[in-house]
This record gives sequence, structure tokens and C-alpha cells, in this order.
Amino acid sequence: MQSADVPLTTAPSRAKLALATGLAFLAALIVLVAAVLPAEYGIDPLGTGKATGLLDLYAGASSSPVATAAPNTVERVEAKTVMPQTTRYKFDAVEFTLRPREGFEYKYRIEKGGGMVYAWSASAPVRYEFHGEPDGAGLGVAESYDKQGGDHASGTFTAPTSGIHGWFWENPTDATVTLTLTSAGFYSGATEFRQKYDPVKHKDRVEEIPHELSSEPPAKRR
Repeated sequence: MQSADVPLTTAPSRAKLALATGLAFLAALIVLVAAVLPAEYGIDPLGTGKATGLLDLYAGASSSPVATAAPNTVERVEAKTVMPQTTRYKFDAVEFTLRPREGFEYKYRIEKGGGMVYAWSASAPVRYEFHGEPDGAGLGVAESYDKQGGDHASGTFTAPTSGIHGWFWENPTDATVTLTLTSAGFYSGATEFRQKYDPVKHKDRVEEIPHELSSEPPAKRR
């Protein structure tokens, strides 16, 4: 039985390999400059990003995290050494209970330039974010001031914009956590935001619970 002859394959020369590699590198470089840089980094040296609309992708990507950040159109206040206030000075002392894996928000109504001093502590470490929602910024738009984890925090705050400013706390543990907050400042209202199951719509909804503030320090109320 005779076998058919198998043709031998000639290996490409080094010159052809170098040419193919160079062409592939050049094509990748063109794609990088013409498409990747405009879409990912907003850099458009050739003008292709503007012509093809790739710059709009960069603008959309950069605005997606800003869906939780205040836009530049919101007028901010510049802190001064002395800032007279028209709102009456108020006090607040509250205690909250967080069930395992539960999170909630507590925010004050503070006008631009108003401020407060605060201190809170929890019976176990929690996750928290101190943030504000400026007036007129749109639903779900927020500016983050402090985001981390721990069992206490204290400080001073001056509102850069008019709106509601406060905390989101989340209990990451499997046990109930007790959290206490005391504050004093130029705020006009306080609201607790809790997730509550709606049996009619068969889903969770946010329940807004107003809290009463006092014009006297907690010590004088005892």
C-alpha cells in the first residue's frame, strides 16, 4: 500500500514575522489612540472620539459614579471664620437599634453655611457613610463626606449646600447593634429613613420618620 505524499510547509521568514508583528502593533496603537483613549480616558489627540461619539462614552462613564455625587451646577458655600446664622440653635440626642444586616439613614435639614457638632457610637463596628443630598440636584444624587467602618465618630460639619445631610449606617453582623447619636447645630429638622415592607405592593419602601428636635441641651431636659 502506497502513502500519499504530504507537502512540506515552509516556515515564514524572520522578515515576514517582523513585518506581521509590526503591523499588529501599529493596528493596536491606532485602536488605542483612536478609540480607547477617547472612550476610557477622555483623551482625543486625533479628533476621532468627537467624530465617532466615543467621547460621549467617557462622559457617561465619568458621570455614573457622580450619580451619587453632587453636580458642579449646585452652588457651594465657602467656609468663613465667622458665619452668622438665621436658624435657631438646636440639640438632638437619639438612640437607634439596627437588626442584623439592617441599614438605615438619619439626616438633618441644614441650609448652606449652617453647621453642627456631632458624636455617635455603636455597640459593635458598623459600616457608615456621612453624606448630603443638595436641593435641586435630582433624585438619588448625593455628595459623600466620609465613608468607612467603625464603632464611633465625632466632628464638626459645615453644609456646603442647602439640603439634607447625615448618615447611612449598616449593621454587617449577625447580632443586634445599638447606636447613639448626639448633635447640636443650626438645623431645622431631622428625619429617619427606614426600609419597610409594603404588603400591598409586595416590596420594600422607604419610610420617612420625622424626629423632634429640642432648643435645650439634653442635660437640661432631664
